[in-house]
Amino acid sequence: MPRYLVVYYSWTGNTGKVARLIAERLSADVEHIQDIQPRGGPFAFPAALTASLLKRSPPIRPLTKSVADYDVVILGCPVWASNMATPMRTYIARENTRIKKAAVFCTLGGSGGKATLHQMAALCGRTPLAELIVNQPAMASDGWRDLTETFARKVEAGQALKNGAPSPGFAAA
Repeated sequence: MPRYLVVYYSWTGNTGKVARLIAERLSADVEHIQDIQPRGGPFAFPAALTASLLKRSPPIRPLTKSVADYDVVILGCPVWASNMATPMRTYIARENTRIKKAAVFCTLGGSGGKATLHQMAALCGRTPLAELIVNQPAMASDGWRDLTETFARKVEAGQALKNGAPSPGFAAA
């Protein structure tokens, strides 16, 4: 039976909700990426957007799981200014060579979901087994649950079809 790891960063909680449902559905372990410096105050949002636009990689807290122990790593984060959240950038840059297979998802309130998923896959150096974009209307209407279930089925199907070799699909960003 394949071993799955769901790795996510969540600032408002939406990405965390999606990540936990994916983990439950796939019987996966979970790794929550956390900033070393807490994000808060009146300038937190503009600072996060600026860091994302500049493709910065902030320090994150130490991790507890080794991605090398998992067959599939599922990566999820919010979209910040049409880019992946910067803590996810830090995580992928640090772990990308140890990821065997990947799937990617993001949550967003505006636009930039496809670009974010592409950035995540490119930095990871893998063609994703599955992709998921969950927008704010889906989160508000509970439609995210159906989207997440479909995503989990695609991850399982993709894992079953792949022979274990990493996909060469994207060059590093």
